[in-house]
Amino acid sequence: MIWRKLQSGALLTSLFACLGSGSLRVAAQDQPSPQTSRKEAAALAKAQAALTHGDPQEAIRILSDHLQTQPGDSSARLMLGQAFAVAGQNDLAESELQSVLKEAPENYVALAALGEIYERTGQPEKAEAMLARAAKAGHRQPEIRLEWAIVLARLHRYKESQSALAGLDPPADSGNRIAFYRLKASVASGLGNSLIAASEMEKALALKPQDPALLLATAAAQLQHKNWQRAAELANIVFNQTRDPSAGLLVLEATLGSHEDFHQVLEQLRNTALPQPEEVAFLQRLAELLIANGHVSESIDELQRAAELAPGRADLLFNSALAQFKAGQLDGALNSAEKSKGLTDTAEVEDLIGDIQEERGDNLVAVQSYQAAVKLAPEEEKYRISLAVELMQHQGFDAAKVVLQQAEEAQPKSWRIQLALGMVEHFTGSDAKASSILIHAADLAPDPDVALTFLGDIQVNQTSVPDSAAVDHICRYSDHHPKNGKMQLNCGALLFAQDYVAGKRTHVDEIVKRLRVAAGILAGDPAPHCELAKVYRSMDRWHEALPEAESCARMEVNSAEAHYRLAQIYRRLGSPEKSQQEMKLYEAASQRQADENKRRDETMKAFVYTIRRETPSPKQ
Repeated sequence: MIWRKLQSGALLTSLFACLGSGSLRVAAQDQPSPQTSRKEAAALAKAQAALTHGDPQEAIRILSDHLQTQPGDSSARLMLGQAFAVAGQNDLAESELQSVLKEAPENYVALAALGEIYERTGQPEKAEAMLARAAKAGHRQPEIRLEWAIVLARLHRYKESQSALAGLDPPADSGNRIAFYRLKASVASGLGNSLIAASEMEKALALKPQDPALLLATAAAQLQHKNWQRAAELANIVFNQTRDPSAGLLVLEATLGSHEDFHQVLEQLRNTALPQPEEVAFLQRLAELLIANGHVSESIDELQRAAELAPGRADLLFNSALAQFKAGQLDGALNSAEKSKGLTDTAEVEDLIGDIQEERGDNLVAVQSYQAAVKLAPEEEKYRISLAVELMQHQGFDAAKVVLQQAEEAQPKSWRIQLALGMVEHFTGSDAKASSILIHAADLAPDPDVALTFLGDIQVNQTSVPDSAAVDHICRYSDHHPKNGKMQLNCGALLFAQDYVAGKRTHVDEIVKRLRVAAGILAGDPAPHCELAKVYRSMDRWHEALPEAESCARMEVNSAEAHYRLAQIYRRLGSPEKSQQEMKLYEAASQRQADENKRRDETMKAFVYTIRRETPSPKQ
């Protein structure tokens, strides 16, 4: 939000104040006689007096008459432009000022006046261009720089606005000083400097500490800076005095941010009496704050009340259904969603009903809803992916593949569709084809991390030789993202698998380096230690293998492979008792070892979570 300009027409007033003295005369003229100069000065003085007394029409009359006999009097023409502007006749004002600029293109008064007229008439780009010229021609006069900074801020060109303000002293007048600090706060906020924004607002508040608007604006700035206590303190002053709902919402937001008990202020807000249209918007905002801070269940009452107040609004019923669904209230969610559908059937509500029915365990009805969503919005990838994922979760891989191939025809550049197609191939046992498709998905994605993560997991867990193209993609990505522990791990593990199958030790140093980096990044993850144990064991570096194998077995107690490997290492290092103990753990783990189906189930869960997270709603 950009703060209101310092004072309407302030720049015009300040620039034209000295016209009566002739100090701003700009057009080249023949030297006037003393008598002519006195007449010009008298005309300007009368016109200025008329403007001062709020009579622009009289000023227009005086100046128009004067210019009939003295058309070259640039000061009079400038003042006439001001008079037209004050009278709201902007086209005539612009015409007079442009006439001045034809004779004197660097007349900063005319440039600045035109800039303010453009600003007032909603033409900020044209205003900025004029004010920039005026600031340069007028030797960076403070009034012009300030007006220029305001326009730049309104255009969200905050860095340039900050430069225009640099070195300016705050105005002497209290009201303008407050507005000056608010402008600086707005610029700082636009630049992402919440600390400076809050500081500038505190300066403004210090000049008028009981002003409700300043209290709330400063509270909002402190909220942005996450100074929850100060924000609540300021907003509470207004809320306690006025019960202003906007102040109460600031108090609630600050209380939620500080993780303190919010129920008292929530109850006070719930008891706020407002006209019906205002109450609906208020309840929506209240619910948004609760949901944003993780209190979905508490938001349901607000959303349902809003839907009751505006029974014809399907969006309110949808929001209520979504909150109920997230809170686990499936029956209520379904009821609200069906009501929303009854008002307006959309792909979004059908998709939500599909999600609800899936959670209720009725996957056949869920499929029907997802199909309805696709029919309503066939161009949206989200709904085709939702349908495909539902089919995949219930082993309908062939049907899912058909859905995704149809989606691919409509959107061949969608990396999400390619990701889903690749995972269908994986779940049906075609890992080679899956890897090829996932590589394509990674090439299409703005950030290939997700596709490469699934690709890496497939390649690491397969028994055949890793695909060289997959290894190349994963290792190149890890080179460009050295702090991505998962990619370092997968690259190291795949390079080791390639060398091991080929009977080579070509990449030993690189493998160890990558796996050690991964172990440092992925604290608590046994995989880097398990891989390092494999590497050292393959090279007969038993003493180095031991601590890694111990970490692996300790962190992955149910892994039969980890205990077996550690037992071998203990035996080679002359610790038969420890070796026997690990063999017993190996036998116990073997009996409860997760089978391939369970591993695939875990992969499916990870895929479903990821694809839903990575597929935005069309309304986002």
